[in-house]
Order: sequence, then C-alpha cells, then structure tokens
Amino acid sequence: MTEKLQRSTRLKKMLLDMKRKMWTDLRDELFRKLGRDYSEQFEIPHDIEDLSLMDVIEDTGIAVADIRRKELEELDEALLKLDEGTYGMCSECEEHIDEERLKAVPFALFCVKCASGHEKRQ
Repeated sequence: MTEKLQRSTRLKKMLLDMKRKMWTDLRDELFRKLGRDYSEQFEIPHDIEDLSLMDVIEDTGIAVADIRRKELEELDEALLKLDEGTYGMCSECEEHIDEERLKAVPFALFCVKCASGHEKRQ
C-alpha cells in the first residue's frame, strides 16, 4: 500500500471515529440527559424566575447543539475533501498538514507554519 493511500485510510478512520463520537455525545446530551432533566423540571411548579432560568438553560442547550451541528458539518466537508484527495493539504503552501495537527484540529486549513503566518498578518 502506498504512503498516500495509508495516510488517506488513517485520516478517514480518524474523521469517521470523530463523527461517530460526536453523534453519540450529541444524542446522549440531547435525548437522555436533557430529556430527563427537563421532564423532572416541568413536574415541579415554577414561579416566573424559575421559568426564565429554564428558558436560559434551554437556549444554552440549543446553542450547544448548534455548535455540535456545525462541527458535524465541518467533519462532513472534511470527508468530502478526503474523497476528492484534498483533505489534509495546506490551502496556502499545498504541503501535507501533519496528522497530529489534524487529530487536534480536524478542520485545519493550514499547516502550522502557514497558520502562524496568517495569525501574524491578522
């Protein structure tokens, strides 16, 4: 197996594992934990302050879910790029982005060197 194919296989496994974990965490958070917490909360009579606090908690849960949704979309984009052969390539210098960097930041568009240059310019 060529090095390029081995790298692609490793990266695809990494992305799919991350996606699977994100979906599992999201399902657990939304359907199990929040479902139990909310059902217990609604069984107790509330005054107006309690209800406004519940609204804030609910809005926060929605915001967290939206962040997770965005991360899942970015993982899907990364998987498409992988199929196209462009995932893990620096958008600036077109060199391979280190796999350790991709493990930490799977949506990285730049290698460490180019990312550092972008940060300095901004």
